[in-house]
Amino acid sequence: MMVMAQSTPRVWLITGSSTGFGRAMVEEVLLNGEIAVATLRKPSVLDDLVARYPRTQLLVLPLDVTNEAQVKSAFMQAKDTFGRVDVVYNNAGQMLIQELEGVPMDRARMLMDVNFWGAVTVSFEAVRFFREVNPKGAGGILVQVSSMTATKAHPMVGFYSCTKAALDSFTEVLAQELLPAWNIRFVNVHPGTTRTPLLLSEILEPPVLYASEPTALTTKIRAGWDPLNPSDAIGVEAVTKRIWSVTRMGNEDLRKGIQEGIPGLVNMHTGMDSMENVHAKIGRLQGELMWNMKVHYEY
Repeated sequence: MMVMAQSTPRVWLITGSSTGFGRAMVEEVLLNGEIAVATLRKPSVLDDLVARYPRTQLLVLPLDVTNEAQVKSAFMQAKDTFGRVDVVYNNAGQMLIQELEGVPMDRARMLMDVNFWGAVTVSFEAVRFFREVNPKGAGGILVQVSSMTATKAHPMVGFYSCTKAALDSFTEVLAQELLPAWNIRFVNVHPGTTRTPLLLSEILEPPVLYASEPTALTTKIRAGWDPLNPSDAIGVEAVTKRIWSVTRMGNEDLRKGIQEGIPGLVNMHTGMDSMENVHAKIGRLQGELMWNMKVHYEY
C-alpha cells in the first residue's frame, strides 16, 4: 500500500468522540501529530485530552448529529480555527439489542434519526465543505463507520442493521453522483464484532412474549448472549489503526478503490473472523431448534 506524503498535518472532524471508535480515532489522530476537531454531545468527557493537547491540535465541540444547525456550526468552527477539514470521520451512532416486535416505534425512529439521518446530515455538510470551502480541487475523505450487520442482518439487532444498510446504500449513491474533479473520496468501514464500550455496556432489553418460548431462536440467543460476544473479537484500537492507515493511501490508490464499479469508494471489512463465529453460533442454534422441533413433532 502506497502512503502519501503529508507536508502539513491533516484536519479531522470526528463525530461521536466520547467513546469507542470515535474516541479511539481522536487519540490516533493526535498521536500521529494530526489535528482533531472532536465532536460529541458532552464535551466534558474529553477533558483529559484537552488537558494534554494544545488548542492548535485539538478542538472539542458540542454536537448532536440530529441537529442540522449544530452540524453546520461545527464545520464552520473548524474552518474558523484551522481553515480547512481534510477528513470527516462519520461515526456517531447508537445500538439497540431487542427483538423487532419489542422495540417501541419512537425508539426505532430515534435509532434511524441518529444512525442514518444524522450520518446523512454530516455527509452532506462534509461534501459541501470539501467542494466549496477547502481550496479548489483539494477535496477530502469521508469515512463512514457502517457495520458488518449492514451486509448480513442478525436477530436482536434488526433495526440497527436496517440503519446501517440504509447508510451503505446512501454512500454508494452519493459516491456515484459526485464529480471526479471535486476529489472527494469515500472509505466505507464495516467492522465485525469489536470490543468497544458500546458493545460491552449494552444490556438486553426485556424480551417480547414469544422470546420465552423454548422454540424461539431469540430465547436461545438470550440464554447464551455472552458467548455470542466472541472472546477473539478484534480490539477497537487495532481497527482504528487500520482505518487511519487507509486514509493515508495516495490519491491514485484511493481512486482505484471500486465497489460495484464505483470509483473513489473503498470498502473496508474488519473483524471478519469474529463475525463468522457469530454467524456459526447462530446457525448452530437454528439447527438445534429445528431438530428439537422435529423430534417433538414426530414423537
